[in-house]
Formats: sequence, structure tokens, C-alpha cells
Amino acid sequence: MRRATLALCAALLSGCPTDGDTLVEAEPLDLPADPAAWGGPVGVSTFDQDGTAIEVWYPAPSSAAGAATEVMEMWQFIPEVVLDTLGGFSLPEVDTRAIRDAPLRAPEAPYPVVVFSHGFGGFRLQSVDFATHLASRGYVVVAADHPGRSLGAVLPCLFTPPLEGCNLEAWGGEDPAPPQIEAILEWLELANADGGALAVALDLDYIGLAGHSAGGATASREGDANETFDALLPMGGADDITRDVPTLLMGSTCDGMFPQERMEEIHASLADGDLLAIHGAGHLAYTDLCALELGEFAATYLEPRDDVNPLFLDGLVLLAIDGCPGIVPEDPPAEECDGGYLPLEDSFPVVRHYSTVFFDEKLRGEGEGPVDGVMENASLL
Repeated sequence: MRRATLALCAALLSGCPTDGDTLVEAEPLDLPADPAAWGGPVGVSTFDQDGTAIEVWYPAPSSAAGAATEVMEMWQFIPEVVLDTLGGFSLPEVDTRAIRDAPLRAPEAPYPVVVFSHGFGGFRLQSVDFATHLASRGYVVVAADHPGRSLGAVLPCLFTPPLEGCNLEAWGGEDPAPPQIEAILEWLELANADGGALAVALDLDYIGLAGHSAGGATASREGDANETFDALLPMGGADDITRDVPTLLMGSTCDGMFPQERMEEIHASLADGDLLAIHGAGHLAYTDLCALELGEFAATYLEPRDDVNPLFLDGLVLLAIDGCPGIVPEDPPAEECDGGYLPLEDSFPVVRHYSTVFFDEKLRGEGEGPVDGVMENASLL
């Protein structure tokens, strides 16, 4: 197998060249000192692993700087039966900051990997700011939809009777995410093999597992059970972790979906872990979901209908707006939430900083890791 420290595929995502072809010299990342600052250009590609769509964000070469970045297309995550039922509507566009199918930046050393698990009613692109930031700093970030709790599975259940494709497997039942996590791990091995899509570019000895909300619980449980994962980052949701594995819990003091007190309980039982509290932030402080204005979408297109389950809709709307700009919680969990949630432009840098320094220390062996007092609106417990 060729050493990734020397050279890798020139036109990534179509396999490595043969021995007679010219290889590309490694292109080091010249990263800003500020961990919350953007690194280099980011590419994104979608792969299929036995029917599971896998989204992959990765460092792109400096020559890709200035190329058109992809806009998130929400249509692909909404089932056709729901589109047909609702008729025409529009959702805001979200710039992902990633370049579709850009070449890979040939690394000096293989890139560490972070696997991401989305929450209930979410989808694999729901936290694209988190994913692209880490990719810009020299990580490969991988995510998949979880059919039992994805947006596409939940939306058909809003109607009475439920539309075709309704799947509430995650509602009080078993976690539906493990099959997709396993598919991702299988794909990583194939992609990293000589001749694979990311041949010898991945450091599979160091894999992190992150997740938001129900995905944070997935990150906790799967990370607890599977020693493949070397560092865990549950955000806005978690579960008990008994294994001695480096863990950074991220909680928000104004989270109405997953109380900060529960995060503190989990933190107290960790063998090796920290708890970050983002003061004034809500449940969606780690995602790009607020930009989709799903609360307004529900008010305009769903609430006026007589074939929508109002109780289920109310619960989903609360989930879709907790932490969003302009929203004032009706029953704030802390006094600092009385005037509304911490703006996302203030919470996003906190998430970027601490996720970067945590994975840099635990997956790369670089830096001092999470330190208290370096970010406004955040404290490390």
C-alpha cells in the first residue's frame, strides 16, 4: 500500500491511479491558530453502501478555493408523498460551504475520521456547519440518515391517517441508528483500501463519534459499546457511558428538550470526560436547522390543514424552534433564557472551537484539549 505521507490520488473519489500514473505531492494545511476559524476549502461527496446514502466532507486542495459551494437542497429529504400532499411550498436555502465532488487535498498524514449521527426529525446534513468546519481543519466527517428518526420518516406521520413511509421506530423504541453506523464503518474500510474512493487517506486507527439530540444518545451508546471509537462528542443529548473513553458532553443551559441537569448527571459518572455548558443557548445551537425556518413552515403549510395530527405537530414544532433566533421560550429552564436564546452567531463559534480542540487532542494527539475560560458564553465543568 502506498504511504499517504508521500502522495495520494490526484482526482479523488474515482479511485487511485495505477503504478505508472503520476501521483500528487502532499499539500499541508496551513491552519489558523484560532480553532474556531475556518481552515482550507472543503469538498463533499455522497456514496452508497448497500442502500445507505453516506455523506462525506473532506479537505479539498487550495486550488479549489473560490469554487462554487453547494446549497442545501431540502427537497431530497422530504418524501414525494408529502410533497404531493402539500403541493407547492418553499424553504430557505442554506449554503453548505462545501464544494460538490471536489478533489481531495493530498495529506501529509492520513486524516482522522469523525462519524456524525443526527437527531429525531433530522437528517445527515442537519449540522453541516459542524461537519464542514472540522473538514476545513483536516478531518473527514461522515454521516448517514437514520430511517427510524429521519425527517423523511417522521413527516409522513404528521398526517391522519399517516402517509406511506411513516416510520416512528425511534419514538420510545430501540435506537434505529446502529445499522447506519455499521454501514459507515464498513464503507470507511472499503474507501480506505488501496484503490478505494479515499485510498490510504484515512487514519482509521483514530475515529471519533459525534451526535446531536437523539444522535447524542446514539454517540453515547455506540461509543460505549464499540471500541472502534476513540473519542465521543454528544451534543444536546446523551446517555450513560461506562467505558473509559475520552468524552466531551456539550449542553445548553436553555435547552428545553434535553435538560442541562441530565447532562450534569451523565458527566458525574464519566470515567474520562468534560461537560461544556453553552450559556443561553437552546437545543438547536449545534445545527443548521434554524436556518430552514421550520416553525414558520409549519404555521403556513401544516397548521391550517384538517388532516394533520395537532398533538404530534405541536411536539415537532417545539423541537424545531428550541434555540432559534427570535424565539422566546414559554417556560424557560433558566433565567438567562427569559429574553430569548443566545444568537447562533455566538453559539456556533463555541461549538467549532471546542469540537476542534477536543478532536485535535484525542484523535491527533495535538494541543491541550478543552480549556475553560477561552470562549465567551461557555464554561467547562
